Amino acid sequence: MKSVSIIIPTYNEEKNIMNCLNSIFFQEYPKKLLEVLVLDGGSTDKTVEIAKKMGAKVINNPFKTEERGRGIGFKKARGEIVGTIDADNLIPEDNQWLKRIIKPFEDKGISASDTTHMSYRPKDSIVTKYNCLVGGDDPIASYLRINDRYCYFTGRIVGTPHKEKDFGDYIEVILDKEKIPAAGSNAFFFRKKIFKEMNCEVYNHSVFVYKMVKKGYNKMAKTKCSIIHVQSGSIKTYFKKKIRRMERRDKEELEWEYNYGLTKKEIFRCFLYISTIILPLIDTIRGFYKKPTPAWLFHPIATFGLLFIYSFYWIKGLNKKL
Repeated sequence: MKSVSIIIPTYNEEKNIMNCLNSIFFQEYPKKLLEVLVLDGGSTDKTVEIAKKMGAKVINNPFKTEERGRGIGFKKARGEIVGTIDADNLIPEDNQWLKRIIKPFEDKGISASDTTHMSYRPKDSIVTKYNCLVGGDDPIASYLRINDRYCYFTGRIVGTPHKEKDFGDYIEVILDKEKIPAAGSNAFFFRKKIFKEMNCEVYNHSVFVYKMVKKGYNKMAKTKCSIIHVQSGSIKTYFKKKIRRMERRDKEELEWEYNYGLTKKEIFRCFLYISTIILPLIDTIRGFYKKPTPAWLFHPIATFGLLFIYSFYWIKGLNKKL
């Protein structure tokens, strides 16, 4: 079995860190082969105290941001395989989960491994449930076909062009080097030697996967299991997070080198599709038919709201260039 290091960036995650670590240490994996590193950005609550008490190694992240924290963690990790699990992530109640995620690495050609889909618990918020339904936290990513988890209204696990082969416990996916999905977050594991080769200081998940695939590491595994990404915030918080992300990109706080291989024609077609209003409503019904839950009521709100936010920042960026 391979040695594994799990990196968890934190900042005031007192409400989440215990459940996250419990789900990790519940795994039936040799303790001597499992390392859990918490990269803390200066928490003022009990995050660090809880993490240490539960057996995780806490490392200071002086740069505060989670992207820098992951970068520090991957550098310090001792495992042959490294992975990122955020503090608001939970491994479902399955003590074989980690073994299944790591098993594909027996194939020396596999560069990375994550889950086919996301899941939720009955008590979870509408936002948590909704994100699981569309394969991430952004329905427009699924409309643009750059999603990397199963989306119920498109029926796709990986939206971008790729080759795949089913090996029973996992699906081998070979990504197209010109169209790479928004991958690399929430339970994404890869060989540490790749990170060393990249010589990264920052781990922005989409950019990292882009660079990784461009270097030829485009054979990955989608393991047939899930991860829970707990969204404790309200619908208002959902949109505030998206605005904050766009602000960081606008101010160039986030490294960004590509646009997932999208053409202007594809983006414009997506804009027209959503603008019809009726087509996203049909997708809501289609998704509800596959996975009946009231969380689908949020789909039109999320889709139209994000379209407005992204359009605003596109116009703002265009004005800057002019």
